Amino acid sequence: MEINSENIIISEGTRPFWQTAIAAILYTVTFVLLSIVVFNFIQDFSFLSLVYSLEYIFPCVLTVGFALKYSAVNNVYFDLENKKYKKEIAVGPFKFGKWVDLPNVEYISVFRQAWSKDSDGDGITDGSGYRYDVNVWYNASKHFTIYTNGYPEASLEMGRQLALRLNTDLLDATDPQDKKWIDL
Repeated sequence: MEINSENIIISEGTRPFWQTAIAAILYTVTFVLLSIVVFNFIQDFSFLSLVYSLEYIFPCVLTVGFALKYSAVNNVYFDLENKKYKKEIAVGPFKFGKWVDLPNVEYISVFRQAWSKDSDGDGITDGSGYRYDVNVWYNASKHFTIYTNGYPEASLEMGRQLALRLNTDLLDATDPQDKKWIDL
């Protein structure tokens, strides 16, 4: 998290080299598959060529989906001077997100969220655990999540820094049976 006088930037940072390499390979495979589709369609402009080309579309969707998973970086920007925030997804040099008016923030919470995974759909859980979400609460019951981590200490520190900068309260809900307000 970067902080200057009037702005807060929360970023996942850069992806590790191995994730960037996997994403590059997957983008290359996607490009090759799409090139085959275009080349076949240009070479033989017929219905049969179109049907043959459709066989490559599903692998293209899969490879680009996994490439995005390994290359996308989530960022959140707060412009305190203009009372705006932006949730952004960056894929290489391409960035997607828009500035939105920052509502009147009531408090920040760090909330423990249980998760489980059933990867093959057989009803048996393959893995489970907890993640810790940092939420910004406004208008009595509305919130948005700005940060998620598997470690309560890191999430609490993020929430503490954000609450200090936004001059608001911090609720520690990492233990659902023992929620407490943190003195800043």
